[in-house]
Amino acid sequence: MSRKRPRPVLPQWLWLWFPPLLLLVMLPVRWLDPAAYRAWFDGEMGVVELATPVFALIGMVYGLRLLATLRRDGPSKLGLWVALLSAACFYLAGEELSWGQQLFHWHTPAAIDALNDQHETNLHNMSSWFDQKPRLLLELWVLIGGIIVPLRGLANPRRLSANVISSWFWPTLDCLPTAVLAIAIRLPERLKDVFGWESVPLEIRYSEPQEYYFALFLLLYLAALRRRVLLAQH
Repeated sequence: MSRKRPRPVLPQWLWLWFPPLLLLVMLPVRWLDPAAYRAWFDGEMGVVELATPVFALIGMVYGLRLLATLRRDGPSKLGLWVALLSAACFYLAGEELSWGQQLFHWHTPAAIDALNDQHETNLHNMSSWFDQKPRLLLELWVLIGGIIVPLRGLANPRRLSANVISSWFWPTLDCLPTAVLAIAIRLPERLKDVFGWESVPLEIRYSEPQEYYFALFLLLYLAALRRRVLLAQH
């Protein structure tokens, strides 16, 4: 396997042009027709809420296919990492859909209802250990691995690690636009908190689009990693 960080391996329309499409559609709709925005983007069955688990599940499929490829060479650290990310994709998709409750509208079991802040069938509304803390770890990885490391590699390729595991662990440029959007989407909310502003223009629920971009980031990372592995084997 090559030790050099490859250039993007996914189609340009997917890694470069697709990520900003959501904001290019959603924000004008939010400005021109708030009612349409609430109907199509802001609800539990809106575009953002449904696309997030779809992306996560597609990412899981890529991860499982990559695991099947890696098994030919026996157990490896890369295989363990891919298995962890595949499980994370499954967890993200399940939690976003409250494990099917949003689709099938069952009543929350009493034992879960008593512990869940939103009275839903999920874990992330029960404890920060199932929500804020994993989210923070993912956000740090997106920031460092998805933005800082690729940009440092562009500025000075010699700074890239010669360690094989490291070179396969870090995201490539395929993930950079999505990573930037995942971090930037929360900046208005954070600036609002820092400066004590009552509101910002085009205010939205920033956490939901960020989860959308987190799921897309995982999908692109696993798809690109699988493509890199296949290219390295030929």
